[in-house]
Amino acid sequence: MAQQTFNPNDVLAKAEALRTTLSTSYRDEIVKSLYNEAETIAKRAVKSVLEKKYDFDQKIDRLVTSPIVGLPIMLFLLGLIIWLTVSGANVASSAIANVLFGVGDWGRNLFNQIGMPWWITGFIWDGVYLGLAWVISVMLPPMAIFFPAFTFLEDLGYLPRVAFNLDWLFKKAGAHGKQSLTMAMGFGCNAAGVVATRVIDSPRERLIAILTNNFVPCNGRFPTLIMLATVFVAAAFPPALTS
Repeated sequence: MAQQTFNPNDVLAKAEALRTTLSTSYRDEIVKSLYNEAETIAKRAVKSVLEKKYDFDQKIDRLVTSPIVGLPIMLFLLGLIIWLTVSGANVASSAIANVLFGVGDWGRNLFNQIGMPWWITGFIWDGVYLGLAWVISVMLPPMAIFFPAFTFLEDLGYLPRVAFNLDWLFKKAGAHGKQSLTMAMGFGCNAAGVVATRVIDSPRERLIAILTNNFVPCNGRFPTLIMLATVFVAAAFPPALTS
């Protein structure tokens, strides 16, 4: 009986042919089967004293990564964070702005009383100080709320599940599922969102994330966008909606 020889090139050619015919989700099925097999071997070889807790964690993991239940949970949690950020920042921004603008009025009156030239008063208090006060009052409160909440989800281990749930959608656009995390960080600050793209391994997908994350409206852009929307769009709405 002739011995059958194993040719690695035939296996590689077969794999390349299957790669062009199978869908991208098939890769996830292969990875899932490998993890399931590893879990089966681990259960046979290892006896855990915290087996009930492990089973509970596994049930939660299956729930948040489910294609049916996982997406609504993800939208609810991310929407809750954005709502808390916007609602909480409005109160804090108003309080900080009142304090800082009050200091600006006091400083402007002080300069006028001591006889400082108008251009020095305008440059310092109406220019430098007022611009800095606007930046602090508008950007600091949302960032102080958004990033701790985002970090809390990261500590819980939920953010990798978000990337897993959205990977199939971003793949359709030629991007990576991890970009969803960097875009979410972009709502807090675009600079942080661009820096966070280093977690993406592929240089091509990382470049796509860097270029597209700049279009995410961060907290610093929201006031400008609202102003432009009021100027160019509000005229098309009835007065009852714009009052």
